[in-house]
Amino acid sequence: MHMANELISMPVAAGTIAAAAGAVGWLCRKVRSELLSEKAALMGILGAFVFAAQMVNFQLPLMPGTSGHLIGAVFLSVALGPALAAVVLSSVVIVQCLLFQDGGLLAIGCNIINIAIVPSFVGFAVYRLIAARPGNNIRFYAGAMAGSIASVLAGSVLVVIEAKVSGVLLIPAGVFLATMAGVHLIVGVMEGIITIAVLGYLRSVRPDLIEGLSANGAIFSRRAALAGIAALTIITGMGFSLLASDKPDGLEWSYAERPDQPDFRPVVENLDSRIHKADEIHAQIALMPDYSVRTVSDEHSASAGWTSLAGIAGSMVCMGLIWLIGRGLVRRSAGPQGQKANNASRIP
Repeated sequence: MHMANELISMPVAAGTIAAAAGAVGWLCRKVRSELLSEKAALMGILGAFVFAAQMVNFQLPLMPGTSGHLIGAVFLSVALGPALAAVVLSSVVIVQCLLFQDGGLLAIGCNIINIAIVPSFVGFAVYRLIAARPGNNIRFYAGAMAGSIASVLAGSVLVVIEAKVSGVLLIPAGVFLATMAGVHLIVGVMEGIITIAVLGYLRSVRPDLIEGLSANGAIFSRRAALAGIAALTIITGMGFSLLASDKPDGLEWSYAERPDQPDFRPVVENLDSRIHKADEIHAQIALMPDYSVRTVSDEHSASAGWTSLAGIAGSMVCMGLIWLIGRGLVRRSAGPQGQKANNASRIP
């Protein structure tokens, strides 16, 4: 659901970049008082996993011409809380954009808001409304499913609003909204299934990796559980990413490209030359556009090994960046007494 530059106008780009920067800065200040040093490593590893998982586009059931991918907002919110989840996902979105040209350079503010900030808080609110206490299995998983659907739908609605305000739609906003909501309802269900599977793993091996649960009944040590997530990240980035569907994702299918409908015409038009110039600049500065190596010409395609390399490299960059952010927030929040509390809170 990463927005391209063509979906927005320059004023919307400037406004959303400013709003996203302000929101992320405020969230970083907010979490300082509650962030323990042990969370920095967890943030980095979970962020790397979400990056790798987002590379795997899955074909949508009932819609053979389109695909979707995990957002991970509810998964991260349940494990870290919504504020930290939004910070982690914002970091992932920035890495995706700057290194891999995933999402428009001018649309980075929209993507941080639509993928990281709003889905984290909306999804977590719905999850908490249903789950109440994470110890109840049925309510926990029902809340994770409902929260996942709500988080994806919230992001899709924002895309419609931003495109409408930008004045680039060639069809009524209501029609675009109905299309986006229908497609992303299916994406949300798939997101919920994946979220439940991963959260179920965490609950079974190390319950305290989920916010609000204790370590009682843990099968693995904290270090072993984190190592398991790291291993899954490597497998996903190197292997599963090669199995990703080549069909357009739900957003692209909704407005730009429908392989299953040859007569379909894009429903967005953006004539601002600055938008297209930004695309050209972005293509030049991104190290591995579209998660691959730059090819000499359109006649030569890169080998699949470059996709695996992009998966590993991107995961490592996300892990390192998010860990540094977490450590920086811990150091800024903890004086001598705070540091003692951080040290005392570490769980083997």
